[in-house]
Amino acid sequence: MPIYEFTCQSCGLRFEKLYRRVSDDATTPCEACGETADRQVTSANFAFSHPDGQLNGAMPPNTGTSDDWNFDKAIGRDAERRWGHMEDRRKKKAEVIRDEARQGRGITMDHLVKKPEGGYRVVEEPERKIINERREASSKIAKAAKQQGGKGGG
Repeated sequence: MPIYEFTCQSCGLRFEKLYRRVSDDATTPCEACGETADRQVTSANFAFSHPDGQLNGAMPPNTGTSDDWNFDKAIGRDAERRWGHMEDRRKKKAEVIRDEARQGRGITMDHLVKKPEGGYRVVEEPERKIINERREASSKIAKAAKQQGGKGGG
């Protein structure tokens, strides 16, 4: 037996009404004031209908509006582009690492920095010492902050 939800146009009361079978009645008398109440569209008896040619994609997201669907596709394209850039940078770094390995230097991507004119260069030993000192100091500060946060929360 279906349950329909109604909203009174006069007093604003929202109520449900149980029917013995499916009904086409779009209105019913309000339980409070007796005025006309309109049947509401509920999730149980409503489905979105979309045109077949909607960007030739899969079914739209929950809201079913083409604006949301287009927005989601734009986010997807942007993410794909950014991941592509990341992959290109990783490949360029891998080339530098291979070239350095041929010269007998064992380096990782952590040893590379971006050059202002483009590409990557290996961090030299004096720079590496400074970078490692700063990383270590940063790690100690983060650890101390975490311990301080843990003590103050109890």
